[in-house]
Amino acid sequence: MNFLTSWFNRALASWRDLRTARAAEALGHLKARYHAFRILLADNEQALERLADVERALANRDGGEVSEAAARLMDTAFDLVDGLNRITGGRHMGLYDRQERLAQAVRRSLAAIAPREDHAPLCLALAEVDADQRRFCGGKAATLAQLRRSGLPVPDGFVATTRACRRFLSASGLEAKIRRSLGAVELGKSVDSATQEIRRDILAAPVPDDLAAELVAAWERLGKSLAVSVRSSALVEDKAEHSFAGQFHTELNVTTAEGLLAAFREVVAGNFGPSPTSYRRQAGLPLVDFDMAVLCQVMVPARCAGVLFTVDPAAPENGRMLLTAVHGLGTGAVGGDAPVDVFHPLRDPGEGDEAAMPSEIADKAFRDEVQPDGGVRRVAVPVAERGLPALSVDELRRLLRYARMIESLAGQPQDIEWAMTPDDHFRILQARPVRLAGRSRSSVRLGRGAVLLESGVTASPGRAVGQAHPARSAHEADPAHAPQGLRILVLRHSMVEAAQVLPEYDGVVVELGNPADHLSCVARELGLPMLTGMSGAMERLRGGQWIILDADRGEVLEAPEEAWSCADEGGTRECRRRAASRGSAPLPPDLAALHGLLVPLNLTDAYGPTFSPVECKSAHDLVRYVHEMAVLAMFDAGDAVLEEAGVLLRRLNESPIPFLVIDFGGGLAAQHSRRDIQLADVRSLPLLSLCQGMATPGLRWREAPPVGSVGGVLSRALLDGRSARPVGNFNYALVARDYLNVNARVEFHFAMIDAVCGAERRENYVRFRFKGGGTAREQRERRVRAVSEILKAFGFFTDRRGDMVTGTLAEPTQAEAQERLVMLGRLLGFTRLLDAAMVDDEMPGRVARAFLEGDYALEGLTAALAAAPEQA
Repeated sequence: MNFLTSWFNRALASWRDLRTARAAEALGHLKARYHAFRILLADNEQALERLADVERALANRDGGEVSEAAARLMDTAFDLVDGLNRITGGRHMGLYDRQERLAQAVRRSLAAIAPREDHAPLCLALAEVDADQRRFCGGKAATLAQLRRSGLPVPDGFVATTRACRRFLSASGLEAKIRRSLGAVELGKSVDSATQEIRRDILAAPVPDDLAAELVAAWERLGKSLAVSVRSSALVEDKAEHSFAGQFHTELNVTTAEGLLAAFREVVAGNFGPSPTSYRRQAGLPLVDFDMAVLCQVMVPARCAGVLFTVDPAAPENGRMLLTAVHGLGTGAVGGDAPVDVFHPLRDPGEGDEAAMPSEIADKAFRDEVQPDGGVRRVAVPVAERGLPALSVDELRRLLRYARMIESLAGQPQDIEWAMTPDDHFRILQARPVRLAGRSRSSVRLGRGAVLLESGVTASPGRAVGQAHPARSAHEADPAHAPQGLRILVLRHSMVEAAQVLPEYDGVVVELGNPADHLSCVARELGLPMLTGMSGAMERLRGGQWIILDADRGEVLEAPEEAWSCADEGGTRECRRRAASRGSAPLPPDLAALHGLLVPLNLTDAYGPTFSPVECKSAHDLVRYVHEMAVLAMFDAGDAVLEEAGVLLRRLNESPIPFLVIDFGGGLAAQHSRRDIQLADVRSLPLLSLCQGMATPGLRWREAPPVGSVGGVLSRALLDGRSARPVGNFNYALVARDYLNVNARVEFHFAMIDAVCGAERRENYVRFRFKGGGTAREQRERRVRAVSEILKAFGFFTDRRGDMVTGTLAEPTQAEAQERLVMLGRLLGFTRLLDAAMVDDEMPGRVARAFLEGDYALEGLTAALAAAPEQA
């Protein structure tokens, strides 16, 4: 007997040791999985930063920088794939092959990139010019391109870039000659003599064949035989400190290819004319400046034209604008050699103020007009028309609205050249800052609306105007639910699912997020202004409110609704550049091929059928896919793996939902020999926050709902074997100091929570999924609608499919993550037996409002529920 007892005790001890060893091994695997996950999160952040580095290098056309940034990105992509397989036990081995194929293609593209001095294009369509191309295209072209994108009626055109102008000069050996001639001016040579020599040499030089071909092709793309104006767009002009107004050369009504090339030479020669050279000397600027671009636009055969200052430069404090107008082309108005009508409209007119504004109507004896075969001629105005105003009151009102639009977009008073077509449509020909006297510079503030939000972080540069459209889900972000016309998407956090709809918006404002996240990458790829870190945007910006998004300054400002509400009237809608044509300047073929392998994001719908390794066509796709799969791997921690930990599990009974807790490190105060632990033993911030929410007074943890039949619901739940965790199974919590993974069954509903709640905001997230059985499908879907509304109200981006809802909060601060976990704890208690309340289609909204108002017991709905028919 003693022998048997001894043998049994040894066998039992051996079994216990084996069980403990297996548990320790299982716990080791779980801890390794968790730590691999945290490393993967850091690698994901690094990958996005390196993706942004690639974008910057491509924009700079720097082959060496591109090669280095691309190689670093692909190295990190391999680390991500490796980390995912460590987390999932090798369930994604096929991604190694996908990553290697991409890496090989990238290496081939990098080998094809030859060092080059200047990757700037020779010609750019006006629709392709954005803030990044200002250094190639000059301020005039860049400003007009921005106005055109924002819905202003700017004539179409193209730009011969600074590279084209330098190519022309260097091909004829003129750069050295120009330097010598202008150097002699510094030593006392006559400006007129030196500039005449330069002009003669430039006009005699041939345009290189390749450049001539590009110029003519760009012109023909505008439309066969269209007349164009050819103007300067120097990098130095149209600035508040140095406008160079009227200093450079313009050729109007150019109608032939030969005329285009001749006009190009004239404008380049004008850069070194006597007037701009003297202007540079007086302003203390270098005389030798090759930063000239040439802007070619469709010619406007103007019925009338002129200049509008949005602040009267002679009296900036009088609250009025200054507007001049002439019949025909605006050459007389800008040149000062013709009588002009002068109007003094109020900056903020009331109803009918335009008719009573001070004005001086001139006797306009002649006008400039285009000739059919090219060029401009001056003709007499019929006597009966000489004293008529160039603009009617209604036309003045329309022009002033455009002026307010331009000023609000620029953020400061503007000097605007305009023209009106024979069929009475306005065209904006130029806009630049008004140069005001020093004592009046404070009036620059007049051009800016009230600041609504500030201190945002620029994810993608630029300015945009539109109606705010706050969206808390992919469904709400759908353009079908947004205002028509100019619109700006406002998000709680930077959810990549919104990338699918970005092309239909003019800008993006995000409360959370950062410039290196996925959505920011997409915004830059589309050339879409975007601000992140704009705290309070969802509350401060109302749906339909007209705002100015100034991503360059990190601000959101009020926009004058009366100006922008009609932005798509009068033919401007067709002038807007929408997403299909958005983007930066065309890359050379070799860089474009590399861009396609690295930057585009095709995997934008994590819940759709195309979210698979097969669709990973770029490094960006690979990064996105790995991150999503890694989060899901932690999110879906299975019972079988956890049960291997056996004796190492700790039971937390001091909460409405008992948990079996497993500690990855730092989640509990210390190792305990006892199985049961108390809240005082918990050190995991997210678990403590969840328990705090579950302990909220008023939750009906131990009570039936106020009214409604529970019997039918209960009987279904007890027989429901289809749900993810049948009634009676344990609830698990995997914890670390700043991490929580919960799989819980709350009555008849299944909930999963996964959260990182640390000091590094960019690694933080909260993810919640709610699903289950227990009642008829109609009631389950109503219940999910209520949960979805609650999640959206707390800033979660939601995806609702049938009777399941997933909510995600990306990159919250530690405090924000804790607050949302407290809310989720309350929600777990609130949703208990919630099906019984879902008696009609109005109840989801009413139940959600009750939760948001703190009526966790639904006492305010008792009367309504009692009066409703009992649900089976």
